[in-house]
Amino acid sequence: MAQIEVLRAPLPPPHGLDQVIATFGDVCAYLRDDHSLDPRWQRGQLVTIPLPFPIVLSWDRSRYVERIPCHKLLKSTFEEVFQELMKAGLHSKITSFGGCFCFRPQRSGTKLSTHSWGIAIDLNPESNLQGTAGDMDPGIVMMFTKAGFAWGGDWQGRARDPMHFQFCTGY
Repeated sequence: MAQIEVLRAPLPPPHGLDQVIATFGDVCAYLRDDHSLDPRWQRGQLVTIPLPFPIVLSWDRSRYVERIPCHKLLKSTFEEVFQELMKAGLHSKITSFGGCFCFRPQRSGTKLSTHSWGIAIDLNPESNLQGTAGDMDPGIVMMFTKAGFAWGGDWQGRARDPMHFQFCTGY
């Protein structure tokens, strides 16, 4: 009897905080008394992936990023998106890296940023400021949204964030 290969369905983007926690874990369970994040979160939930091309670091343009930390469940998703960007020649449209994992609140709100789970990435922040239309290349937007990311450039008003891609909706 021939063996049938079972393909795992891609991870669907969670919707809302409850699904983000159910999918990626409760980062707040790792808060210390001083409100810093226990390093066990990073060790247990994050991986570092190599990028197929270096990206200038937005806050220190003399340095390049060649690896990024992200949630372990998104390892292959991030790897595939960056490989597709390279294959499509869109890597030259990525002018700087603004971050992926960073435990912090949202810039315009009171809840945790999706960066706190390592499920978001900021690209080209210098020309894609929050609250503006920005100039993110449509091909980059297409590659990330095709992989399940929501694009902050689709949001409205002050929340609009064209540098930002996150692997969840409704949060």
